[in-house]
Amino acid sequence: MQTQDALSLLVALKERVARIYFRFFRAFRDDPVAARCWWDLARDEYGHAGILKMVRELVAAGPECGEIGPRLWALVETVERCEQQALAADGLGRALEVAIRLESSDLNVLSRRILQTLEAELPEETARSFVGGDSHHRRLAETAGQIGDRPLRQRLETLLGGPREH
Repeated sequence: MQTQDALSLLVALKERVARIYFRFFRAFRDDPVAARCWWDLARDEYGHAGILKMVRELVAAGPECGEIGPRLWALVETVERCEQQALAADGLGRALEVAIRLESSDLNVLSRRILQTLEAELPEETARSFVGGDSHHRRLAETAGQIGDRPLRQRLETLLGGPREH
């Protein structure tokens, strides 16, 4: 897979993830903590898509992106499954589970990796924009703290890396 094609696919995936989060923002707009979480996540994903678009414009056509290609196609399947699950999400807990699946995927890792391979052609620290997974996890953990279903909340906390102070 050529680097420009990989970047185009990453842009499309980031925009799809942003739309999932924006859908959740609309669904939970009356809950200030949840609404802020979903808004921030959607904004970050749209921002990532914008950075990847700019990078795509800078990169010459032709270079191969190496082992990233096959991993990207696996991400397409993950995002498609999450889109279907997002449509069926019947509450905040289910929405958070979808988000955690997305945040646990390789989407940011592969975005960062492809940017690192292009490092010589990009402004300093461009890849750092994709390191913010911990801030996403903090937002999701804060939102998970609102779930009344204790077993579900504990499961979400485990997926996020353990219990957190709320």
